[in-house]
Amino acid sequence: MPQLDQFTYLTQFVWLCVFYMTFYVLLYNDGLPKISRILKLRAHLVSQQSGAKAFLSNQDVDSALFPVQAALKSSLSYLYSSVSGASKWCSGAQHSLNANQLFAMNKSYLRSLGSEAVSQVIKYSALDASAPITFISAPLAINNLNEIYILRVQRSLLSNIKTKKKKKL
Repeated sequence: MPQLDQFTYLTQFVWLCVFYMTFYVLLYNDGLPKISRILKLRAHLVSQQSGAKAFLSNQDVDSALFPVQAALKSSLSYLYSSVSGASKWCSGAQHSLNANQLFAMNKSYLRSLGSEAVSQVIKYSALDASAPITFISAPLAINNLNEIYILRVQRSLLSNIKTKKKKKL
């Protein structure tokens, strides 16, 4: 990496110091005196205005606050109306989406749940006909039950295929 080279790093550091010192000298000689003059002038003008003008009376403050309060009330009512309108639109869109587009998907999901439940019932009813089997651990028992079920289904499918072939001949 050339940035970490000693010579390149040294030159970058030297140029950084040169630019920093130049900026510091310019700011010290030109910028700070102008800023201090502006601040002194501002302090002088503020002291003259506060001496010449008394504080505003309560009537002036109340008359100035009335339009602000009216504007705040109207903006608050507009905000409430827009939020309630958006809420109504969201609930309507959600209802129409659930009624129209998601109804078929929900029906398909319920159908798949039902077929899964029926297959579980069929599997356990097919295995109940066999002799009771005892296993040491539950995961091993479930795995073995699934293997037995798969073997029985394969056997029944093969026998169905063989009987269909014999009927055709």
